[in-house]
Amino acid sequence: MPTMIVLVDLKDGVKPEDYERWISESYRPTVMNLPSVDDWRGYRVEGGDPSFRYVVTVEVNDAQQLSRDAETEEMQRLLGELGNYAEVTQLMTERFV
Repeated sequence: MPTMIVLVDLKDGVKPEDYERWISESYRPTVMNLPSVDDWRGYRVEGGDPSFRYVVTVEVNDAQQLSRDAETEEMQRLLGELGNYAEVTQLMTERFV
């Protein structure tokens, strides 16, 4: 099963509590209802001087379905809103051990 790892860096002026509230109330519930997603977990990065503030893991059960899910009007709206909060880097991974 593929896992998407998302590295998140908040844009200048975005308060972490605003981003986290939006994720909890809007983004995560919608993503968790997608047929292609089994799990979504967000982590704050603590300590050091990382180039990103959050790491998100998304357990995907069907990568092709995920592409279709991402094209829905609701997801396109949410992805646009995400762009107002943060710069993201998405990495699709496959576990090997």
